[in-house]
This record gives sequence, structure tokens and C-alpha cells, in this order.
Amino acid sequence: MVLNETPQDAHPSNMRIETIGAVGMLVATLFAATVLTSRTAPAQVNDGPAPGQLTIMQKDGKVGDLCPLKKTTVNADVSGFGARVTVVQDFTNPSKEAIEAVYTFPLPNDASVDQMQMVIGNRVIEGEIKKREDARKIYDAAKQAGQSAALLDQERPNIFTQSVANIMPGAKVQIRISYVQLLKFENGQFEFNFPMVVGPRFLGNAPDPGKIAPPVTPKGTRTGANIDITVNLDAGAPIQSFNSVLHKVNVKREGDDRAQIKLAKADEIPNKDFILRYQTATDSIQDAFITHMGSKGGFFSLVLLPPKAPKATQIAPKEIIFVMDQSGSQNGFPLDKSKELTLKLIKTLRPGDTFNVLGFSNDVRSLWPSPRPNTPENMAEAEKYVQAMQANGGTQLRSAVESALMGQTDPKRLRLVVFNTDGYVGDEAAILDCIQKRRDTSRMFTFGIGNSVNRYLIDSMSLEGKGDAEYVTLAEAADGAVQRFIDRTSTPVLTDVSARFEGVQVDDSLPEALPDVFSGKPVVITGRYATAGHGRVTITGKLGGQPWSKTIELDFPAQASAPALESLWARKKVEDLERHNYFVSTRPEVDRNISDEITRIALEFGIMTQYTSFVAVEKRIVNVGGKQRTVAVPVEQADGVSFPAPTGLSLNYRSASSAGLMRGGFGGGTVTAAKALPVNEKLSDMALADPKAREKAVYETKVEKSLREATGKVEIQILMTKLDDEILAKLKKLGLKIDDSDKGLKVVFGSCDAKILKELAKLTEVDKITKL
Repeated sequence: MVLNETPQDAHPSNMRIETIGAVGMLVATLFAATVLTSRTAPAQVNDGPAPGQLTIMQKDGKVGDLCPLKKTTVNADVSGFGARVTVVQDFTNPSKEAIEAVYTFPLPNDASVDQMQMVIGNRVIEGEIKKREDARKIYDAAKQAGQSAALLDQERPNIFTQSVANIMPGAKVQIRISYVQLLKFENGQFEFNFPMVVGPRFLGNAPDPGKIAPPVTPKGTRTGANIDITVNLDAGAPIQSFNSVLHKVNVKREGDDRAQIKLAKADEIPNKDFILRYQTATDSIQDAFITHMGSKGGFFSLVLLPPKAPKATQIAPKEIIFVMDQSGSQNGFPLDKSKELTLKLIKTLRPGDTFNVLGFSNDVRSLWPSPRPNTPENMAEAEKYVQAMQANGGTQLRSAVESALMGQTDPKRLRLVVFNTDGYVGDEAAILDCIQKRRDTSRMFTFGIGNSVNRYLIDSMSLEGKGDAEYVTLAEAADGAVQRFIDRTSTPVLTDVSARFEGVQVDDSLPEALPDVFSGKPVVITGRYATAGHGRVTITGKLGGQPWSKTIELDFPAQASAPALESLWARKKVEDLERHNYFVSTRPEVDRNISDEITRIALEFGIMTQYTSFVAVEKRIVNVGGKQRTVAVPVEQADGVSFPAPTGLSLNYRSASSAGLMRGGFGGGTVTAAKALPVNEKLSDMALADPKAREKAVYETKVEKSLREATGKVEIQILMTKLDDEILAKLKKLGLKIDDSDKGLKVVFGSCDAKILKELAKLTEVDKITKL
């Protein structure tokens, strides 16, 4: 593999593409560049505290020195509908002994990750794709032997874990990861999204909580690294406007259709998604057909824009269920934004519609037992109900899905489920499986509320629910999202979509079942072809209940022009297989046929999946004996999430291997079993006025469920709002045997009899008590 080749070094003259539109040509140019590049923009110097710092724990549990993540550099080359992105993460080890770094980070959920390298000094170590368990064995053996090694695992389609063994004192380590993806497009507007932080997850129902909840920096602190993002945009059409939703950027125009967009601040805290939206002249966006013929055969991607359908003159009455997330992660601005959105949507209801409002946290509550007509009186009652909602407790999202999709009162009406959430859960498979089984008479429209939401779940919920996904950041008014929802639900949808290829043998056309297409959005088909030749594709469907079709003449060439299409097709194939049984995403034994096929495809095409990992090992030994300390990388608190304090932060004060590393996450407001405060104001006042009820609520909020059910001696971790010698003395007096504490991080480790947990929880300085 050539290491110094950049996208500019690829040779477009050697590429073959069927030019349906200018945008299609640019996509092919982009996909031709499949090698990693070390091309990065110069980082700005920052002498102050900065994001992403590794905290090294000593063997006795005390906090040692720091191993900062110095910089993350993101280079995205965007052309037409596609993007090739390289993520470079630079670490250094300022300690006096070797370390192993373990860090959890996000990537886009639709990214096809096909390359990884580790660079230590002047040594470049190429990552190889292996079965996950084989990669782990190779990595562990290298780690014990004292060799430099790196292991990249996928925990969810949007959550990854990087382990780096035997980082020597003073050494600098660079990890390079590359992926390809298609951009989201609607009504002439493209969106490029790069997630920066893994948001807090409710872990109560997660099958693998330790893999998706990295430790989080305490409130008021930063982790310690710079981030630099550069987007090189070649739109293929005149760019009319840019909008960086959550970050300040510098834009350098290079003609009507080209621009370079850079993050303005190098010391930006990486705690929210980078979202770049840009609008092009809608009449210049045309269908695109990109092809590639290589040793594995031919591959193609077709992006087709159906004609815009006129708004329906007659709109049938609907039954609309509004579902609002009231869990702890929605506290403050997110819930306020959710309320704003819901109230504006309610005001758009038509006279013949019926509706209901559900709220959920640890349980599900509804405004009425069943939907009611849209009358002024019912709207006023709904507004009062929504305004009184408060956020607290866990995220029983699956229960909310079940409640929203069951018991339809009028089968003649189309039921629309409008779901507001941040998606901060760990049981995505169970939720998506539930939607698949209950979606028959409903369409689900999801609204991601927040600045760093779980897009994998929110996108997939709308896909399985035959609806659409919308994202509302805390920096935006809800009006745009409301209007797009109105447009989607009042404009005929292209349904019963199918594709028929003729003239050329096409195999594995994906997705297997084409989804319904809302006005302004494209039909996207990825597939394989056996031999070169001329052919055609006919797309058919129903638009507004009337038959619709479109036939396009296509050339399927024999030239190698866009090799990234191979990994893009493989990623889409894996996604299609996962939809047959979502539970295989974390439990391969559920369906071995599916998990084995996913593994086979991933190994053949060299892409990341839940069953395959990248591993890189240097042959020479750099750490004789292999002794090292394991480091868990803390991440920033997600922007807009306003828990009282980040809780559940696990500092790994006991020895741990990278395979079983104890990672924390958020407990308060996520894994707490406390009931959410009732939306009824009088009930809330009564609960606060009753000392026993208040004491019970405090106990259930501060002490996790497993500890409340425990007996005998328990080992615990206590997160404090304040910690000094006087408070430590209080804890000892109540019966806590203190093993270790850190006043800076405000955390105490120790053991006690479970009987004294109630007394510990009564201390105002105690924020959260979790089990070790």
C-alpha cells in the first residue's frame, strides 16, 4: 500500500464512469482514492488545557501522570454524494514506564471502515483484518511479548474501541483510520456529519455495558487535546450556501462549486457533532451512476432522484402518537427543545386527526388512555401536560416503542408515531427487533434531540418504522424540522419501490427490499455485476397511489475506476444481513448463518464489523517482559447533557486487562432505577413534601439498583460533589472502609456492609454510589 498518496495523486484520467450528471463524475473521482494519507493541516498551538487526556492509573489505584491525546485531525474529501475520510489521532506517553492505551470513540454509523495504521516513531504498522477473536489473540500475544501492537474493534456501527499496547516512555503514537460513506441528501441540501463523542448510555438493558461507556471527565474539566477538521468540498454544482450547525468554521471558496471548510478553533472541546450542511442549485443535481471492475468483479452505486410529487389535495385523517424522552440525559436544554418541537407539531394537526402524548424514562406514561380528537380543549390539556414534563431516571426506550405501536383504536387511520429521543441506550438490537415485529399499521418518524445523539439507533428506528429521521440540535429552532415533517406527511410517498436490471447480469442489488422514498430524497442502489456491457435499469413504484416508473440506459464498463465501491457494497451487505436478525449484532450464536456470512464478507472485503477487527503488530520487541499499565481514555461530557455530575466514572483502580477493562459511563439519570418525576404538578409537590417519600427518592436516585438489592459486604465507588478530609472522616464514621480516594476527581473507593448504604446516601456531598 502506498502511504504518501493523496486523493490528488489519484489519476482521474484512468477512471471509467457512466456520466449521468456532473455530481456522479465527482463521486467516482473521490472513490478512486482508497489509500490512507498522512496529509494533515498544521495544528494550531494551544498552551491551555485541551480535550482528550489519558489518565494513567498506578498499580495501587492512585492517579499517576498523564498521557495526553495531543490532537485529532480529520480530513474529509467530499465529492458529490460521497466522502472519503481519514481520522488521525496523535498520542504521546510522558510517563516513565510502558503503557497500554484503550479508548472508545465514535464514527458515523454508515461508515465503511476499511483501513487502519499505527505509526510509532518512523515505523508504520499496517492493520490487517481478522476474525475478532483471532485479532484479540494476536494482539494479546504481542502485548505479552513486548511488541508494539494495535487492535481496533467495533462495538456498535457507530462505536469503536482502539487498544494500543507497549507505548514506550516518551514515544509518540499515531493511529490512522480511513472510511468511505455516502452523504445524506434532501431537496438539494447535502449533509456531512462527523461525531466527536460517545454520549452517555443507559446501560440497564445493554448486553455489553463495559464496551460502550467510556469514562467521562468530571464537570468543569477538559481531557486535553486539539481537534482539527478540514473538509475539501467538490460539489459538482454551484454551491449556494453553507451552514456549520454547531461549530465556527473558516471557509475558503475555490470557484462556484469548490471550497475548503476548516474548524476555526483548534482548542474546540470535542463534545458535539460536527455537522456541515450545504445547498446546491437543485436543478443541477442529477442522477449518478458510479462503477468499478476489479479482481472481485464489478461493483456499482446508483443514486436516482424521483420527480417531486405535488402535495396531496386530500389528506386522510391520521392518528398521531407523540413520544417524548424524559430520561436524565434529556434534562435541561434537550427536554426544552423536545417540548418546543412537540408543541409546534401538535399545532399542525388537522381537524380530523386524533392524537396522544407519551412520556418515558424508567416507565411509560400517557396523557390519555387512548387518542382523542384534535379539539381546542384537548390541545390545551396536551400543552399543559407537555410543559409540566421533567427529566430524570433511566431510558426504557423499548417499553416506549411497545406502548406507541400497540392498541391502535382506529384501523382505518394511518398511525404516525413521532419519537423524540437522544437514543442514549445500549439495547439497540432489542428496540429495532421490536419495531420490525409491530410496525404493520404505523409509520415511525424519529427526531434526534441534542448535539451528539445516537444516530445509528435513530436512523434505524425510522428505517424499520417506514418513516424518516430528523435531527434537531440545541442550537436550532424547531421550525425547520416541523416544516419538513409536514412536507413528508402531506406529500405522496413513493411506495412499493423495486428495481429491474436488463442486459447485464446484476447480483446482490442492495438494499434487498428498497424502502419507501419521501419527496426530495434519492433512491440509492448498490450492487455487483458479473461482466461488462450495456444495460438498463427500470425503477417502479407507486406515487400518490398511481403507478410510476423510470428507465435509465447504463454502461457497465470493465475498467477499475472506483475501488472504494467494493467496501461500500460490503458495508451495505452487512447492514442488510443484520436486519434479518438484529440480535446477531451482539450475540453471534443467535443465528450462526447470518454471523458467519457477515464474517466471510468482512474478511473478503477488509472492512470492520462486530465480528472482524483490525490488528497491527510490529515484529521487533520494544518492551522486554511486556510489563505495562492499562490506560482508559476519558471522553468529554456530551454537549447539552446536564446531569448533576458525570457519574459511574470507573477509574480502574484494580488491575485490568484490555480485554476486561472496567469502563464506566453515566449512572445518575441513565442506569438509575428512580422513577421520573411525575408530570402532574400536584403529585410532584406531594412527593417533595413527604419526608419518607423524599428519602426514598434520594436513596433510589443515588444508589444503583444492584446495590439496593445487595446484602452483606459490598465494594463500591462513590462520586462526590465535594471531597475533603472532613467528608472522608464522615464516610469512615458511617462504616465505610476506604481503599482509595481522589480529591481532584471527587471519587472514593471502598467497601462496607450494604445496610449502611442508606446512611451514606443521606450525605448531601454524595452524588452517586455504584458497584465495583
